[in-house]
Amino acid sequence: MLTSSQTLLGMLSMMLSSAQALGNLPNLDEQSRTAYQNLMIPFVALLIAAVLIILQVVSSVIAQRRRNLALLALQGATPWQLTALTCLRVLALALTASLISLVISILLVRPLYSWETSQFLIGRQPFIASHQFASWAVGTVCGVAVALIGTLLTIRTISRISPVESLRTAIAPPKTIGWMRRVLSSLCLLAALLFMLVPIIQARPIPIDQLPLLHTAVPILPIGMGSTFGFVFLLAAICLAGPALLSVVTGCWTGIISVRTPSWQVARQQASIRVRNLSSTVIPLTVGISLLMMTDSFYLTSTESSHQLPPNLDVSSSDFSMLITLLGPALIVALAGVCAGYLISAHGRSLDLSLLAIAGADPGQLGLMSAFEGLIMATTTTLISFVSSLLPICAYAAGFHKVFGTSLIGIPWTHWALIYLLLAAAASLASWSTVRKTVRQSPAAVIARYTGE
Repeated sequence: MLTSSQTLLGMLSMMLSSAQALGNLPNLDEQSRTAYQNLMIPFVALLIAAVLIILQVVSSVIAQRRRNLALLALQGATPWQLTALTCLRVLALALTASLISLVISILLVRPLYSWETSQFLIGRQPFIASHQFASWAVGTVCGVAVALIGTLLTIRTISRISPVESLRTAIAPPKTIGWMRRVLSSLCLLAALLFMLVPIIQARPIPIDQLPLLHTAVPILPIGMGSTFGFVFLLAAICLAGPALLSVVTGCWTGIISVRTPSWQVARQQASIRVRNLSSTVIPLTVGISLLMMTDSFYLTSTESSHQLPPNLDVSSSDFSMLITLLGPALIVALAGVCAGYLISAHGRSLDLSLLAIAGADPGQLGLMSAFEGLIMATTTTLISFVSSLLPICAYAAGFHKVFGTSLIGIPWTHWALIYLLLAAAASLASWSTVRKTVRQSPAAVIARYTGE
């Protein structure tokens, strides 16, 4: 995950350097300014996404290693020493990721820069290789700072580790969110609403008789940018309130569906608790699906709304290019966070299954229960993703209607159904495969290994 974020930050920093150097060439000041401003947007969005996803991953690692940290605390380690140990490990990993990103950035920056600038309505611009190593270093330093910030936000988690209680409780107790994350989540939600609503309020309607005279989509761009930035802050609110939000949504929709199968009842109870521990997997997955489907819905809304306008106005192509440029790097980091979170959360899964096996569950019941758990988590992820991507689309459609007098909300129902089916199948299969691996081991041996016997 750190490698993906360091690589993208390094490449975007090199692209920004090239765009800035473009202004030194004759008659290219405007192209340089446009390229620099448009490249700065995904750079900032990537910084925000990296901090939030690193926060989820590092927090999950700390929760998974509570027993090890408790043993260090019993030996006299203070919370600040545990914090320094965690930060040094993240720093070492970030520096290693930076070295890998240097090789990848040099190979990919030229073709990606050519593609990026072609999306800005200024044509493909030449890549100017001046001060590239220095600009890459600036980008990777920003990445290291982001990794450390995401780590430092988990300081309260480390300081609350009680040596005795951590050794008495399970290896990964349910996550909770402190008052600081609650306040930040509320502020991000407020910022999301402001970014979505303010451009709509400030927009001015264009008379129908003037529409044929327009040849660009400039009047709708502030609303599109506001909806996009509002969407980013909405995802930030979801990341910060992750464990609590996941538990509430899972408990609500599973409580509505009444299934009398014992495996479903056990899976429902387990999922409401386990989904909090799996926030390092579910939250990045929610962010990734939301980014993907919001881009799809945004393009469909622009396309269908453009059909209501005169032929001289085509809003869809420019909006879609803007979104891909802005959200693409953040989507890659989110998917990397999904892989990291899954590998972390799978570590403690065999203990849960062994405890259920000791309680009397046979392999068939364990397999069915785990498949149900995967289905529940996939449904929770899809519900949150659908709502988070629908809000900015509705705001964009409302602004489109105010400016041009007409709009249509485009929701790709077929794509949503396909995403849900693939996600549900993958989650159920992954959970079921964990059972097949666990049943080949002695439950007593697994429990003994986790308790140190």
